[in-house]
Amino acid sequence: MSIPPRPPFSSLPLDKSGPAGNAWGLYGPEDQLGSLNLLTPSSVANAAASEIKTGERVSLDWILTNPVHAMFERQNFQWKMFRRGGRYVNDDEISMNTQGGSQWDGFRHYAYQQAKRYYGGRTQEELESSNVIGLDVVVENGGIVGRGVLLDYVAYCEENSIKVDTMSSTGIPLAHLQDIIKEKDIKFLPGDILFIRSGFIKSYNTLSTDQQKALAARKVADFIGVEPTAAMVKWIWESNFAAVAGDAPAFEQAPPAGPHNKPGGLWKGEVWEEDMQGGGLLHQFLLAGWGCPIGEMFDLERLAEKCEKLGRWSFFVSSVPLKVPGGVGSPPNAVAIF
Repeated sequence: MSIPPRPPFSSLPLDKSGPAGNAWGLYGPEDQLGSLNLLTPSSVANAAASEIKTGERVSLDWILTNPVHAMFERQNFQWKMFRRGGRYVNDDEISMNTQGGSQWDGFRHYAYQQAKRYYGGRTQEELESSNVIGLDVVVENGGIVGRGVLLDYVAYCEENSIKVDTMSSTGIPLAHLQDIIKEKDIKFLPGDILFIRSGFIKSYNTLSTDQQKALAARKVADFIGVEPTAAMVKWIWESNFAAVAGDAPAFEQAPPAGPHNKPGGLWKGEVWEEDMQGGGLLHQFLLAGWGCPIGEMFDLERLAEKCEKLGRWSFFVSSVPLKVPGGVGSPPNAVAIF
C-alpha cells in the first residue's frame, strides 16, 4: 500500500475515542509497524545509495555487561561458558533483562498509563495478553534499517561552554537540538532514524566500580534525556522519524515520572496533562501512540568520533532486534555504515 503522509501534530489524536496523541489507524486498522512503515524499500535503497561511501562500520551496541549494575532495579547480565561432556566443545549460557543495556523499546514496553479509560475498562494485564505485537514483527519486516542521523549534544555543550550533569534529571532543550541542526546544516528525510548523544555513556565510563554500584542503588533514577515537552513530541512527529535513540538510560529525561512533570509543571495547560501523570510522555506517545521504537543506552562514542572526522552526520544503519515472539525489548544489534 502507499504510505500516507503524516498529518500535522494538531490533528492528533487520530482515533478520537482513544488517548492523547495517538496516531491509531493512520496505516490501516490491522497495521503492526507504526512509524516503521516509513522504512519503505525505496527509502532504504536511497539511504544505502547516498550514505554508504567508504564501507567503514561502527558498532552502536554497548558491551552487554554494561552497565555493570543494571538501572531501574533490573537484573544484571549473567554469562557463563561451559564445556560439553569430555569433548573440546564450549557453549555459552546467558541470562539478561532485555531492558538492561543497549536496547530497543518495543511497542508493548510502555503503555498509555490511563489505558483502562480508553479500552472498555480492561485492565493492563488484559491489554497485554491481547496485544501480540512484539519486536519479532519488526524483525519479520527486515528490522530497523535506513538512514541514521546523529545530533551530538556533547560536542554542542563543549563548544558553547554549557555544563551538563548526565547523572541528574536534566532535560535536553529542543532549542539546543535545533541549534545543532542549523549549525551542522542537517536535513532530515522521511523515515530517518534519529540518534542523540547526551554524554551519559561518556560519563559512565569515567566512574569507579564503587561509583557504578552506587549509581544503580540510588533511590531515584535521575538521568539526562530529551525534555519531555509538547514541543518535543510535536517536533519528533513532524520530523517524520521512523525511530529515535540515544545513549541515555531512558532517552527522555528521567525519572519518567518526577518533579518536572507533576501537575502544573511542563504540561500545564495541555488537555492531556491529567492522563500523562503516569509519566513517560515520550514513551506513551511514541511507543503506544505511534509505534515508534525508542533506543536507549546506545554506545555513540565511536560514532561521534567518526562523524566528526568525516564531517558528516548521516549514515546507513542496520539494526535487527532479537526474534522473540511478543518481545517487548531487545539488544539492538546495530551498526552504522559510512
